[in-house]
Amino acid sequence: MSASQLARIADLFDRAEVPYAVIGAHGVNAWLEPRFTADIDVTACIDPPAMSRLRRVFADAGYEPTVEYGGHLPSGPDFVRFASADRLAIVEIQAAKTALQHEVVRRARASSEGIRVATPEDLIVLKLIADRPKDRQDLLGLVALPDLDWAHVERWATEWDVVERLAALRRDGSG
Repeated sequence: MSASQLARIADLFDRAEVPYAVIGAHGVNAWLEPRFTADIDVTACIDPPAMSRLRRVFADAGYEPTVEYGGHLPSGPDFVRFASADRLAIVEIQAAKTALQHEVVRRARASSEGIRVATPEDLIVLKLIADRPKDRQDLLGLVALPDLDWAHVERWATEWDVVERLAALRRDGSG
């Protein structure tokens, strides 16, 4: 997904007045040498009325929901995947329901294109939790960034019981 496509997605969140943070590979790409990814992952502070606004805004832009989990919950869905009509643009939205997810959105920083992206520290924690091979690769680059707030990473690694993964990363990486 190009920077202009990312900016378009960010504009949709802004129009729906939904606080968000780009996470996943596009979040990492804001801080490191970009790698290919087919979709954009977003964490959003979203309740049922905000989800209704977001659905309208995405529909007006030619997107439709293709997958949804937890739509029956009083707090609204946990996850919704939107796809463009041509299926070339996929946006996967995780509703912020944990303290960590709310913190990720609150701490997000605007990229040079004006897209709100998760901080490197928050991406480290999220990738430690996910613990997939591609996450481990991203982690090696993230921990090499200067001036990381390790106290923040350690706090959430403890909260999510991934301290051993963090210790191994810092031992084996350059963190």
